[in-house]
Amino acid sequence: MVSAEGVAVMSIDPMTILEKRVHQILELVKQLKQDNALLERKVKTIGPRLAQRERDRLRWNHDRVRLRSKVERILSKMETLPLRLHPTEGRRNARPGKRGGT
Repeated sequence: MVSAEGVAVMSIDPMTILEKRVHQILELVKQLKQDNALLERKVKTIGPRLAQRERDRLRWNHDRVRLRSKVERILSKMETLPLRLHPTEGRRNARPGKRGGT
């Protein structure tokens, strides 16, 4: 077919266009199904690892709280102990013959 300007124009069959588009859509659906299957396999392998990490996190948090409680009890008991200085402590800075900074 030739246009009024003398340029060759291809006759585009609507059925050919439709067929190409359907083929493209089918290829896209096929690719999406493959991608989906890959993602489902990844989820199946990651799920148990994620669950284990969550159990570890909860256990570590429990251990941290328990340890903090123990440390606080020990510090509380230490506060009730009388403070006794070693016989040489308290005299460390006091040297005979020296006063002030002279």
